[in-house]
Amino acid sequence: MPCNPFIVIAEDDRATCYMAAATLEKAGFKASCCQDGSEALKIIKEKHVDLVLTDFKMPEMDGLELLKTARGLGFKVPFIIMTAYGCVDITFKALEYGASAFLTKPIEPDVIVTKTKKILCPGKSPQNFNCSKNEIRYDFAGVNMIGAGREMKRVYKYITKAAASEANVLITGESGTGKELTAKAIHCNGKRKNGPFIAVNCSVFSKGTLESELFGHVKGAFTDAVNDRRGRFEMADQGTLFIDEIGDIPIDTQVKLLRVFQEKQFERVGGEESIFSNFRLIAATNKNLKERIESGKFREDLYYRINVIHIHTPPLRERMTDTPDLLKHFLEIYNGIYHKNIKTLSVEALKILHQCQWRGNIRQLENVIESAVAMCEMDMIDVEHLPPEILDTESILTYSDISPSASLPEAVAEFEKQMILQALKTHNGIKTHAAKALGIGERGLTYKMGKYGIAPRR
Repeated sequence: MPCNPFIVIAEDDRATCYMAAATLEKAGFKASCCQDGSEALKIIKEKHVDLVLTDFKMPEMDGLELLKTARGLGFKVPFIIMTAYGCVDITFKALEYGASAFLTKPIEPDVIVTKTKKILCPGKSPQNFNCSKNEIRYDFAGVNMIGAGREMKRVYKYITKAAASEANVLITGESGTGKELTAKAIHCNGKRKNGPFIAVNCSVFSKGTLESELFGHVKGAFTDAVNDRRGRFEMADQGTLFIDEIGDIPIDTQVKLLRVFQEKQFERVGGEESIFSNFRLIAATNKNLKERIESGKFREDLYYRINVIHIHTPPLRERMTDTPDLLKHFLEIYNGIYHKNIKTLSVEALKILHQCQWRGNIRQLENVIESAVAMCEMDMIDVEHLPPEILDTESILTYSDISPSASLPEAVAEFEKQMILQALKTHNGIKTHAAKALGIGERGLTYKMGKYGIAPRR
């Protein structure tokens, strides 16, 4: 890898651009931000550039045009194209023009570093490129997952087993628990890691549009079908197809999926030609599919077809021991984006966060930390910096005072102890009931009681 490689980032979204630049600079690169392809091309012409990280959709000159123009001028600088879901078919064209890789938004910062180092320094293991030695995180070939609690270790175990298999996988869990990240970890560590990872969210499409997205369509199949179009099944050939929110697929469309999942054959909407695609299926849902089967909204035969390996991603309230690492992770990201140097949260702010039910899970926590970092002008986030919806909590827990000088892990440990004491008091010392209220197992509660010196009495 070149000494202090110079990377040009072309991205019209300033927050994304600055996040990528801060992440790369922390990893030892030099980075320059541009708002469009024209500005990036000017830098490519004037300076030695080691890599270009560009968004596909930008004003004036988009990422694909930038790539084509640079190649036409004889510049062989490697390109990484960033795309949204709706641009997956375009990224294949980008790869045809010589792009080295593409990343699907939203993008984890560590993935950018791993992909960049893999291109500029081939042959080195991506697992060597963790950004923080202090955070507890697991790196599945560049897909970074944070947390070392019992619940997450179970997820890591199943990811490893699923990656070694070609079986269909069903990932269940509430919104914001990392189902797509889990799917990417399986893909990136499996036999199809060099193939495409194609994702589609079924909840955002109407029935007709969804079938076109999945199966593709031929010209003239419907009013807006002015050209032939490949569907996600076809795009995922030799790779992985991730169908998110599969529980929202209409019942009559589910019938058509059975044949595809079994035979890997289908026809485009309005077409007659049978197309074969060798894809690996990973599905996800935040719905209870067994309840939907009972109500007639989901086919039982489809359920058993997709549910060969089952992975459940736990909600944040069941893995609160991972909170310190998650907080440090998000502080690191948004300190870089907003050019801040916030080190921790006040005890009062931390208390508010522990009172929250986190219905949006890790995605909601990340949003709260981004908002707080944006509002905070000090080196510590206080209650006044938290968004209003977090402060509108109905259940206010009364915990004992904690030293203002306590570190974040120390404060979290003290609050965990107080939560256990509160639960035991509420349930008259019955550990089975207290553990259920806390969202942990009874053995886990017994361990924590011993850890904090809590006597096992009523």
